[in-house]
Parts: sequence; C-alpha cells; structure tokens
Amino acid sequence: MAELGKINRLTMDEFKGERRLFCVPNIFVVDEEDEKLKDLIEKYWKEALFHVEKLEKLGFVTKIFVETIFVEGQEAIDVIRETNPYLYPFIEKKVSEGAVIVGLEDPEIFGQYIDWANCLRVVKTITVMQKVFDYFSHINQRRIEEIGNKISESLKEGESAILILRDQDRVKLSLPKDIDIFLVIPSLYDDLLRYLRDKFPLQ
Repeated sequence: MAELGKINRLTMDEFKGERRLFCVPNIFVVDEEDEKLKDLIEKYWKEALFHVEKLEKLGFVTKIFVETIFVEGQEAIDVIRETNPYLYPFIEKKVSEGAVIVGLEDPEIFGQYIDWANCLRVVKTITVMQKVFDYFSHINQRRIEEIGNKISESLKEGESAILILRDQDRVKLSLPKDIDIFLVIPSLYDDLLRYLRDKFPLQ
C-alpha cells in the first residue's frame, strides 16, 4: 500500500502492468444550510480530486467505483448528482475525461443492508438490538465481499480506478495482491469527521 506523501518517488516502471486503486474515504451528509459544513465538504472533494490527478501520472483513471451505486453510465451519474451533490463535481470531471462508473453494489444485498441499518435506528431494547445488529453485521460482511469481487473482476491489468468508500468498510476489503492500493486522505478528513461528530453526536 503506497502512501500519498511519497508518490513523487514512484515511477511508471514500478507499476507497469499492475492494477491501481486510488481509495478516497466517502463523506456523505444530507443537504442542509450549514455553510461551514458545506464549505468543508466542498474543499474536501476538491483536495481529493487534486491528489487523484497527481496519482494519475501512474496511469489515467478509467473506472470509478462508488459505494451505494449499483447502476452504471448516465444513470449512475444522475443518482450521484441527486444523492451526493458535493461528490458530483469530482465524478463529473473524471467522467468528462473518459472514466466510466462501474456499478459496485449488488442490488439485493445492498437493499438488505439498508433495511437492517434502518432497523437499528428504531429498536429500543438491548436484546432486539443485538439480534438486529447480528443480521446487519452478516449482510454487511457479504456486501464487503461482493464489493471486493466486483473490483477484482472489473479492474483489468494496467488500469487505474477510483474507489469512493467509507474508510471503515475499505479496511475490511480483501483484494488480490496485484492491485496496488493508494490511500487518498485529504488534509480536512479528520477535521470534517470531528465536525460531523459534534454536530450529529448520534451518528
């Protein structure tokens, strides 16, 4: 796994023929009127784009994987624009340069994942919560396995791709050793998480 801060020491020859995955932690919030939060998120994605484009000296991005997305092409772009407008300019820029969005999620598994997550939000008793959490953990494990399989099957030799996925899920991925992982962590990441925890303490 390469560190972004050392990317200037890497050369094309070192990664010739390898598959490259540029991983950006996803940040998702509902659209709202908090101007400071909006500013932080906009700056976050601008910095993420800047770092990804530096990494592209190893190979231009041809594919984009985004969590929650199981459709492709223009339909995927429309979904991202509707559900994650702060991420949208990042995606639009890379798509305009030739990258394509690959559906990452299995629709059935993702649907169950969302249902169990919603159940966790409404249960009140410890006993029921533990049972629901067990079901949620099981389906999330299946989801992570499917995401790993999709990336492995879709990313071809010599290609570079972007993965937009929450970091707590990214660390659970099991990917083939011939996929070089590059973590893209904008400097605002920790500040943004801290701000979200303070603003939404139950998240």
